[in-house]
Amino acid sequence: MLSIIVLILFLFLAIFFYKFWYHIIQTTPILHKVIIYLRYNFVNITPMGLFYEHFIGGIFFVPSADELVFYYGLLNGNPIFLSFVAALTGYMLAQILNYLIGFKISSFMLHLVSKKKVYKTKRWINKYGVYGIFVFNVIPILPAPLLIFALGVTKYNFKRLFIITVTAKILEYLILIGIFLLFSA
Repeated sequence: MLSIIVLILFLFLAIFFYKFWYHIIQTTPILHKVIIYLRYNFVNITPMGLFYEHFIGGIFFVPSADELVFYYGLLNGNPIFLSFVAALTGYMLAQILNYLIGFKISSFMLHLVSKKKVYKTKRWINKYGVYGIFVFNVIPILPAPLLIFALGVTKYNFKRLFIITVTAKILEYLILIGIFLLFSA
């Protein structure tokens, strides 16, 4: 019952704030221009649109099919290298944000989640470690942003995580570029 009340309250606040922000955006010229610019980049899947989409889609609580958007951006005729750099940069910035959010709220999360689950996660990381993180980042259907958030909570080595994630995403995007080149020629 409480969850239904919270859901209704959330829906009411979403509608209220949508109308509130929509009015402010429409009446403020600079904000209106920014929204038009962002909409153009998202709709046309430009390299900047790929950057924004991968940044937003890479945040752990925003599910997104980044690989499909990347491939669609290539199909739209975007330069391959520029698309690759924009998508990778946006995604990696989102993963840094995910890690930092997890790292900063780790003490709070430890009170919400049982210590047994935290130790279970740490055992999984120790058992599969680099390979598990790599596989999570290469295979599109696995929730890598959520894993990186959890690794931030467990205070996993940031440098190692960053290197593994960058390597895995480079491989993933190179595979997508290879598929694009194979089937577009």
